[in-house]
Amino acid sequence: MGSTIPEERRQLPDRRDHVIANRINGAQVGGGLIADRDFSATVDKHSLEDIVEVKISRFLDQLGTFYPENLHDMLMSKVEKPLLSQILRRVGGNQVHAAKILGINRNTLRKKIKIYGL
Repeated sequence: MGSTIPEERRQLPDRRDHVIANRINGAQVGGGLIADRDFSATVDKHSLEDIVEVKISRFLDQLGTFYPENLHDMLMSKVEKPLLSQILRRVGGNQVHAAKILGINRNTLRKKIKIYGL
C-alpha cells in the first residue's frame, strides 16, 4: 500500500491549472494532434513538466488514498506510448533514427512498438 499525499500537495495551484487539467481531460484528439486550437494555445503557455504534474495530481486524486504497487510502471507506459508514437511519426517510421533520438537500442524500440501496438 502506498503513502498518501498531503491535501495541500494535491490541490491545483491556481485557476489556470484547473482550466488546463479540465481541457486535457476533455480534449479532442485526432490523428495524434490536438484538434482544439484554444486548448493548444493554453497548453503552450505551460511547461510539459507542469502539465504532467497537474494531470498526475488529478489522477492520484481519483485513486484516493490507495495507490497500486505498479504505479510507476503504469504511469511511465502512459507517457512512453505517445512519446514513441510522436517520434516515429516525425521520422517517417524510421526505427533506426527514432531509436537514436530516444537514446535506446533499436531492438528495444521494436519491442516497445510491439507492446504498445504502434
